[in-house]
Amino acid sequence: MSSLFSLKGKTAWITGGKRIGQRVAEVLAEHGANIILSYNKSKKEAEETTKKIKKYKIKTLVLQADVSSRRDVIKAVNEIKKYFSKIDILVLMASVFGKMSLMEIKEEDFIKNFNVHVQGTFWPIRESVKIMPKGSRIITISDRTSIGNVYPNYLPYIVTKAAVASLTRALAVELGSRGIFINSVAPGPILKTGGLTDKYWKNIRKSSIVKYTITDKEAVEEFAKLVLYLSTARSTGNIYSLELGNL
Repeated sequence: MSSLFSLKGKTAWITGGKRIGQRVAEVLAEHGANIILSYNKSKKEAEETTKKIKKYKIKTLVLQADVSSRRDVIKAVNEIKKYFSKIDILVLMASVFGKMSLMEIKEEDFIKNFNVHVQGTFWPIRESVKIMPKGSRIITISDRTSIGNVYPNYLPYIVTKAAVASLTRALAVELGSRGIFINSVAPGPILKTGGLTDKYWKNIRKSSIVKYTITDKEAVEEFAKLVLYLSTARSTGNIYSLELGNL
């Protein structure tokens, strides 16, 4: 374990315990952090992840929480306080991603994206800072479209992820006096989702402005490494692009 990124004695709460969140949990645990995984519906995946990381001799906690609900978040933070007393690292992974044309968008599509991305980022931060000591880190997840070119057919996702980027910058000012660092990871496409063909996804992987083809597994690894870096970096209010391809 590199002392440069030692998280021994730290406690990390990751909201979203499946897919990419699983690898983030593994990397932080490998570097010594106790891990809290919260899930909305993916209990099985969260529990499987905690079993995998037990080998690092760290403490774990699995919680059910709809992070877009302030009530659920308050309950989760109270539970965390009983087990760990503090949160040193907060990684906000909860997300939805749906393809739809402009005329297909319904009111509930915007509501769902806003709830998961914006409220699902804000409420965990608002309640967690009550038990976050000076020097704690918060990592939000926006999207490369927040700072670069956008693509068609994902309007609710793009708009609400841009709100996450703005929220991150605004909270850096709000939390600076508490000595808490907050930054955002803004990745391009990482893992293939339903509705995308293998051929289309392969073309995405080849479309990065940096001509260096990357696999899905490598993309997830790069994401987790950036989260690890931001878990120790003295940086705040910044949006970190992760160029992995273009939709």
